[in-house]
Amino acid sequence: MKRKSFFSIISIFIIICLIACSNSGSSSSNKKSVSVDITAGMNKEKESYPVEVKSVEEIIDEGDFDDATKFDGDIALISLIMADNTSREKKIKELFSLLELDNIVTNDNYDSNSADSISYCIGHYKDGSYDMIIVAVRGKNYGAEWASNFKLGDTGDHQGFLESATKVYNALTSYIDSKYKSSYDKGKVKLWFTGYSRGAAVANVLSYLVQSDPAKKLNVPQKHVFSYTFNTPRGLSAEHAINYPNVFNIISASDIVTYIAPEQYGMYRCGRDINIFEAKESDYTKKSVKKEQSSDYIQETVWYASRLDDLIEKFDAGIDLPKFRLETFRYKKGKSPGDSIIKYGTTEKATVEWLLDMVMTDGEIPEADPKTGGHSFRTRATFASSIQPYLSYAIELVLGNGDLMDAITTKIKNDPLNTVLKWFLQPAGLYNDVKGILDEKGIPYDNGTLNTACTAIYEMADYQTYHGCLTQTILKLVPMAVGDNKDLSRLVSLHQTDAALIMLLDYIDTH
Repeated sequence: MKRKSFFSIISIFIIICLIACSNSGSSSSNKKSVSVDITAGMNKEKESYPVEVKSVEEIIDEGDFDDATKFDGDIALISLIMADNTSREKKIKELFSLLELDNIVTNDNYDSNSADSISYCIGHYKDGSYDMIIVAVRGKNYGAEWASNFKLGDTGDHQGFLESATKVYNALTSYIDSKYKSSYDKGKVKLWFTGYSRGAAVANVLSYLVQSDPAKKLNVPQKHVFSYTFNTPRGLSAEHAINYPNVFNIISASDIVTYIAPEQYGMYRCGRDINIFEAKESDYTKKSVKKEQSSDYIQETVWYASRLDDLIEKFDAGIDLPKFRLETFRYKKGKSPGDSIIKYGTTEKATVEWLLDMVMTDGEIPEADPKTGGHSFRTRATFASSIQPYLSYAIELVLGNGDLMDAITTKIKNDPLNTVLKWFLQPAGLYNDVKGILDEKGIPYDNGTLNTACTAIYEMADYQTYHGCLTQTILKLVPMAVGDNKDLSRLVSLHQTDAALIMLLDYIDTH
């Protein structure tokens, strides 16, 4: 143990010396590659997947940072690794230092969570006569920020993402003004943005602001603005969703988060969308059938392994990804199977589209009487006016209080079906449960606001009285979510950064 500690101390000392030399502008380390770990979020043991990438210095030496309009696999990999390491302030600072960036700064209260907060890390690297400014926006370790994700606003760009991107933009311009004003005035600044999930949406909006927004455009040539975002939600209006050749959004058609905010609301991404996992039925090559007999019923489950499963094996990533179940049914002997929840042959992409269609069409509930109004997700305006403020309040309350979130999680785990149905099908079901937990834990809250928020959420589900749009969706999704159906858990897993990594590695290999 003493020997191990001794070598650990020596290793740390060597790293510190290398960073110090780099920051002081003395002799180069000539580092060719960097070994890092990307968190395997789909793995039950939360293991890490080791990745070796070219160093920033090596990429610069190869001239890859000369033209941002050309997709570069090495830049994309480092970008994803930076985005993956944004979960904690200490973690992203350590990575920036490992990459030999200097003048590293983060926002105040980086690790805190509030409804309108956004966290980011800014660093610098000397690229010949240019000063490269790198911005990694936090997209992991969410808390109350989830409330901002649903803050769409009535019109224009996604309000929550725009407000967050503006904060990052202000920090970026202050950083340039305080440290690299002379280089900026001479046209010697390059920009590099990255982010994952919510951070990707903010980085995407930021890419628009610095390139085209009349009030915020920076004087940096397009070929020197590098932007790589991953698992990116939509955050821009059609007017601002410009097809920039230097902005690359690496997404998956099987990732439900990339469909939000929906195109039906007029929401898009700027730049190029690179869909690195377009699920097709032809991708399904493995099939296993399991039959379970119980009394006079037989339950048959058909599982398929898609191309992503094969890629995980190819890269020996050790990721535990749930298989995708196409059909489950129970039937009596001699009788035909009943209708399945998801049609046989449905891929992950088709499942995502089915889920969104259920919500956007009010679960096939007829349109609310225009004279009486109603709660609907059909249009952005009705969403913003009917549920947005209350949904945001509920999310901030739950995710901003660990004790409340733990208690709700426990309640769902103990009795998932009845708990969820009670919340959405009984007028005061959700309110009574949440209020009881808040009182028990001594968490302060405004009773009137809580009651209004819970009532609004309930009304979204009650289509008979309030023309709510969620009833049919809930009745179909709850059994899937709380039963043994793994389709939904797989869709959640496909949003993880380790899934993005495996698909990105394959994309790079084949392009």
